[in-house]
Amino acid sequence: MQQPELAQLQAWFLTAMSCPGGAAQGTTLAQQHFGLAPEQVLTQPQRLSIYADGYVLRLLDCLQAEFPVLRKTMGAELFDFFARAYIWRHPSRSSTLYDLGAGFADFLAASQPRDHDAAGNAVLQFPIDLARLERARGEAGRAPGLETRAQPSMPDGYAGVDALFGDPGLLQLPACTRLLALSFPVRAFWEQAQGASAELLPPQPAAGQSFVAIARNRYRISMHALERWQFHFLQSASVAATLQQCALQAANATSLPIDQVLADAMLWLPVAMAAGMVGRVDQQENEKKADLHRPFRESGRS
Repeated sequence: MQQPELAQLQAWFLTAMSCPGGAAQGTTLAQQHFGLAPEQVLTQPQRLSIYADGYVLRLLDCLQAEFPVLRKTMGAELFDFFARAYIWRHPSRSSTLYDLGAGFADFLAASQPRDHDAAGNAVLQFPIDLARLERARGEAGRAPGLETRAQPSMPDGYAGVDALFGDPGLLQLPACTRLLALSFPVRAFWEQAQGASAELLPPQPAAGQSFVAIARNRYRISMHALERWQFHFLQSASVAATLQQCALQAANATSLPIDQVLADAMLWLPVAMAAGMVGRVDQQENEKKADLHRPFRESGRS
């Protein structure tokens, strides 16, 4: 009998360990897919359940660590039930376990029944918002940040009326900033709940639209409640944009006068930059990059 290739053995083993329902169903499924009986892969097939259980428990530990407040809020038993279902439905395919929880909030949302009333919707939506908040905090902590380079200073006159007529430069979100539009004010709840026991959690807040910016500054994660226009202002800086462009998008999204948004932005933006929510692109650096690419562009002209 021909010896199975290593890649085939690895695929068989992963299928058997990560199949919903455990090792018994996984072994049957792996045998059907790859044509290999357990005895061809393992010297002691009866021990596969040990590896399968250990695999799920390791991934479960990762989700518990990433969503601690969500687990306390849902209750350990209910959280672990959904976490196990998520692991079986979406087994890890990444080289890093940091990616495991990326789709957990969407999984919770997809698990909701479609025929519940408004009160039921509020009960079910709250843990989804919590999951999105905790996932965003984790992403902000692992993404490239501003710690290794100096933050560009604000240009002279930036906080005054001169910014309306001058060129304050381009604004852009750092890679470690996350923006969330939520159905509950979960930021304050999370801050109170993180240090509380499961028995002393604060009451669930009433439903209400909430905007949050999660930033990292000097390796410290911070969360900031935003007004609606501030959320859209920052959102427009996902790609490099001018102050006027950001203000215009915020004004259009909120139906506020552009002059009002510009005036409010000039007062608030230094605070946002100091917190690491948004940075200023060095215009001179952009010009240098443009000069580097210009010879290649010009050489392509006829």
